[in-house]
Amino acid sequence: MSYVQYDKKEHNTTVGMPELATVEPGYGGGDIAKTDITNTKANEEALDEDVYAFILVAPVISAPFLYAFGVILIKYLIYGVLLFGIEDNSDQYYTSVPKVQAVKFLLIPVAVAMQEDLIHVYAYAANLKYDEKVLKVSPSATRAKLLLSMLLRVTDGLLSLSVNFLVMLQTHDSVRQVFLNFAALHFLQSIDDVFFLLLQKGFFGDEMELLTSDCTKVSFPRRKTHGVTKKFDTVLFTLTLVVLIAIYSVITARPNPSIAA
Repeated sequence: MSYVQYDKKEHNTTVGMPELATVEPGYGGGDIAKTDITNTKANEEALDEDVYAFILVAPVISAPFLYAFGVILIKYLIYGVLLFGIEDNSDQYYTSVPKVQAVKFLLIPVAVAMQEDLIHVYAYAANLKYDEKVLKVSPSATRAKLLLSMLLRVTDGLLSLSVNFLVMLQTHDSVRQVFLNFAALHFLQSIDDVFFLLLQKGFFGDEMELLTSDCTKVSFPRRKTHGVTKKFDTVLFTLTLVVLIAIYSVITARPNPSIAA
């Protein structure tokens, strides 16, 4: 009489018998169904985790929506104050140091690329489309609400870009000062991220903390076409860059105010 020899207990298998593959729960259709779900997720993109997601997911008449809108207004006010301060010193845009001018020019594409909210809107316009399945996650996530959140986000991005660009042009002391001022303003972009993190940590109640999980569940399918729409992000990015370079060229071409005086 022969016996089947068992391998080590932690392997839980027999000698000469193939090991069984691990069963993944929740797919219900084997490897094919699992592959389909993986491909579906790869063809979708989730929202950024910030207060603009609250604008989409939260009902209009609710504390979370008003909270998100208030945070956005705070950012707008900060950018507005900075813009008015820059306008009062517009005569300082000129610099006669070629090295400083060259650094400013090289930082123009960097300034555009670093605008997270602006780039997010450009990418969404080109690559993603609205799908009513998000209403299963939140009945308030309508197409109109999505457009509102994108409008608020692109306004945020344009204000941030304007402040960074104009402060950079105004800085004329040295190359180091240009970099310092450029980096100092970057933290303003993360204000909405910080306040969203406070919501996730439960600082403003369980209702808002629960709603943050709904924001992470919302995703939109990618466009499958390869037409002109897919190139919107490149067109918008290039257009923004061209406008800034044109403004830079006009400003730096002006005569030196001190010499003119």
